[in-house]
Amino acid sequence: MTKPVWKGYISFGLVAIPVNLYPVEKKNELRFHLLDARDQSRVRYERVNAETGKEVPWDEIVKAYEFQKGSYVVLDDEDFKHAAPEAFKSIDIEEFVDLSDISSLYFDRPYYMVPDSSNKKAYVLLREALKKTEKVGIAKIVIRNREYLTLILPHEEALILYVIRYHQEIRSENEFDFPNEGLKAYHINDREIKIATDLIHEMSAKWKPEKYHDEYRDALMKWIEEKKSTKTTKRKAEEPTEKNDDLIDFMTLLKNSLKNTSRRSTSKDEKKSR
Repeated sequence: MTKPVWKGYISFGLVAIPVNLYPVEKKNELRFHLLDARDQSRVRYERVNAETGKEVPWDEIVKAYEFQKGSYVVLDDEDFKHAAPEAFKSIDIEEFVDLSDISSLYFDRPYYMVPDSSNKKAYVLLREALKKTEKVGIAKIVIRNREYLTLILPHEEALILYVIRYHQEIRSENEFDFPNEGLKAYHINDREIKIATDLIHEMSAKWKPEKYHDEYRDALMKWIEEKKSTKTTKRKAEEPTEKNDDLIDFMTLLKNSLKNTSRRSTSKDEKKSR
């Protein structure tokens, strides 16, 4: 089992609930190495002293804050803990809010909060109370010397800690040029809206996350295997065809999309009935 990224307590009023944090996400990325193109030798990065040019071993490397050019305050692990000792071991729930009040723009990454005690009563109590009230807890946590804003929410049998972004980390929509005029300005009529909504309804389905996977990863892995066995070196990728939006007949596209979707649905129903 993977190691927890954090161990400590959820502070809920006067109740302290021991928990371990584990990432919800499982990494499934292809890992690549950097090679020297001339002889395919591995490229190695070294940590070197800027003054002497000599390599510095990990156990001699420290963190420091530069308060003015060339002047530093060196910090070790104890210094980070000394700044706010309780923050390293405690998740203090500050308040409870409605999940619907929080924009999806704020959501970053989730962690499982696994109870770290044989007595799980307090854990279950908080989980069920959150379900009953349909609220989520707002709390802060320090992970690897950085403080994060988080949500604590129930998910089936688990409590989830969801790291969310601070308000100042969210870009305003005003920074970008989004279309903000009425439908007439874009020559969109009621019939086009009707066909577009019909298409959405026709394509609507129950969410089944297990049917989706990283198809690009599969295709890339297939190409790697092919290249490994055939020693093929190059294959020109197909360039996407550029389209001029001004020349697109959206009504025709929408109608054809709706027809194609209807055909696929009919075909699926026929197969099920056989």
